[in-house]
Amino acid sequence: MQRRIAVVGAGAVGLSTAVQVQQQYASASVTLIADKFTTETTSHGAAGLFRPATDKHPGVPLPQLKLVL
Repeated sequence: MQRRIAVVGAGAVGLSTAVQVQQQYASASVTLIADKFTTETTSHGAAGLFRPATDKHPGVPLPQLKLVL
């Protein structure tokens, strides 16, 4: 019997989870479930915010902040 696995969420965490599940269970059918799929961002939630948060490090110049993060 083939496994059928659903991963809810198509953001960074959902996609990486689906890849890991597919690698672990190569014969399984893996389905991603999300309310929207877009090419503009990795997700519509917090996981898609891959950028330095300058408000967390006041007074640190952005180029230096990028090196630290």
